[in-house]
Amino acid sequence: MNIALNALSARAGAGISVFQILMKALDQIDKKNKYYIFVSSEQKYIINFVPDSFVKIILQNCPSNPYLRVLYEQIVLPFYIYLNSIDILYSVGNVTSLFAPCKVVLFIENTNPFSKIIFKWSFKEKIRNKLLFCLGWFSSKKASKVRFCSERSKKIIKKIYNIPDKKCFLLRHGLDFEKFKVNNIKKYSFNYILTVAIVSPHKNIEVLIKAFAFIKSKELYDGKLIIVGNTNCYPDYYQYLLSIVKSIKIDKDVIFQGVVSYAEIFDFYSNADCFVIPSLEETFGLPLIESLYFNIPTIASDGMKYNDLFIPFNEIAKDYAIYFDPYSEHDLAYKIINAIRTKCSRDSRKFIQSHYNITVVAKKLVEEFEKLA
Repeated sequence: MNIALNALSARAGAGISVFQILMKALDQIDKKNKYYIFVSSEQKYIINFVPDSFVKIILQNCPSNPYLRVLYEQIVLPFYIYLNSIDILYSVGNVTSLFAPCKVVLFIENTNPFSKIIFKWSFKEKIRNKLLFCLGWFSSKKASKVRFCSERSKKIIKKIYNIPDKKCFLLRHGLDFEKFKVNNIKKYSFNYILTVAIVSPHKNIEVLIKAFAFIKSKELYDGKLIIVGNTNCYPDYYQYLLSIVKSIKIDKDVIFQGVVSYAEIFDFYSNADCFVIPSLEETFGLPLIESLYFNIPTIASDGMKYNDLFIPFNEIAKDYAIYFDPYSEHDLAYKIINAIRTKCSRDSRKFIQSHYNITVVAKKLVEEFEKLA
């Protein structure tokens, strides 16, 4: 079969790294099918990682604007699919080409269109999410199979979109452990608490900042807070966080690191005192399992307290993470203090290696493709 991966929406954060490691795994384990990838000429971080066995279809004129890109995928992309005799199109980011002349496997991985915290979104972002919600609904009807990466997201979205259970399958993300090579380079001389996330409203970073401020005010921690991730995607929210940091006078202790390479991020993990993922809504949360691989104390939002929100961390990390009420900065503060003082972290690396191996994930994805042959 000719199987095409549509990577046009993979522009930042985990969206890029997931494609990088998935392509490598598919190249290694599937010699039967032929793989194509649709990618924009601007997406160098993906183009440079495409295996030699893949057919790269670099679309020079694909718009970077998300609205125009979706329109491009509906009008122009079907012609490329037809010209290359594609049998199956694998689409991520909730949306596929509705006129694709082939079967579609759709990956619904973006919670934003289903957000229950819309009061944090700007008017422009609310419009975008409404559009994504509608296109996602049509895409789920077009798709032959729909992938989810957590039971929580599958349960909620399947009900909202009324997707038949036989069309759905659960396949979590995986890691390429060969890439996890630490250079033992300590970028900073001070201790720090770490989070890794695109600076976006659903990441709930303000609660982490306020918890950190409480710890500093009580002189319970001598380090800093480092936030690694793109700050350009949601500028209003980024400015909101900067205003909080400035108003509580901890601007010298909070570092917005911005984007770093996937290789460099491992040194941030390995030198952190603890890692926090405070999100209110995620379908998975890749940094969660990355941090657990490094056996550092890991603190995550407690989805058991709010079973109507997209917080799947309990099912993903089991009892290898520490959980806190995502609406309580004081609960988070005390959990951080306890984690740093006791260095409480179980040997989570073996758990991650056995449950989140990208080779296993790729094999199961190929099985789903071949069911549509």
